[in-house]
Amino acid sequence: MKKPRLEEVAYEYVLKCIQDNRLKMGDFVSQQDLAQELNMSRTPIRAAITKLSGEGYIRMLPYHGAFVAFYKDLPAKGWDQG
Repeated sequence: MKKPRLEEVAYEYVLKCIQDNRLKMGDFVSQQDLAQELNMSRTPIRAAITKLSGEGYIRMLPYHGAFVAFYKDLPAKGWDQG
């Protein structure tokens, strides 16, 4: 069995953090902090964030960084209350 690529490890970790609500909508996603937590360079973290951005989980803002976007499988708080 082959070892998973670091990009895949980072992707699964960040996605799980979003799904478990450890990273909430609007939270800044620090590449440096994630690299330290996962004990890897920022390159696979950046690749994972880019992939998650393409899937709509993270929003990347030029010159500002990456933020958790609305998590599409959770209901938006306040939107269904009228």
